[in-house]
Amino acid sequence: MINLIFFGTPGAGKGTQAELIAKEYGLVHLSSGQILRQEIENGDLGIEIKQYLDKGALVPDNLVIAMMEKVAKKNWADKHGVIFDGYPRNLEQAKSLQEFFAHNNLELDAVINLEISEEEAKKRILLRGQNSGRSDDNLETITERFKTYHEQTKPILDYYKNLGKIKNLDAAPSIETIYQNISQIIKELKK
Repeated sequence: MINLIFFGTPGAGKGTQAELIAKEYGLVHLSSGQILRQEIENGDLGIEIKQYLDKGALVPDNLVIAMMEKVAKKNWADKHGVIFDGYPRNLEQAKSLQEFFAHNNLELDAVINLEISEEEAKKRILLRGQNSGRSDDNLETITERFKTYHEQTKPILDYYKNLGKIKNLDAAPSIETIYQNISQIIKELKK
């Protein structure tokens, strides 16, 4: 079993790589954004969550933690591990996730930190917005998401550095190159 967190700025390619790696290695891909969007469509908390997302703000921790843990427990049993994509997003969520791993006798193997310039990431997000029609892929919301990332999410890198879990990767090359680099990290972790 291998458990990973894919980390990086908005637009770094976390979702793309998580999908590819999950499929290749039989892992559960848990995208906090996707889970929140599903909750908006089908869940009891949809209207409340949409209000946060449309402003580029983070959904409150208690909602996100409860949803992510519920989905993780539901999906873990028949898979070889999990990739958390876009989660945790702040120190409280990171600590809660570590408690969740400990409580379930599981281990976080690595945090794959996809590094890319903010300028390049913004270009990617705007392009994705043109193609996907996602309501949160506009310049105003992107600017707010980066502000939130720098204030709340980026500081948890130090938390994971102290745990010895960070694996930094350049997210600027091609999707295939990044995929190969992540696969290499997974091979090393499995040794």
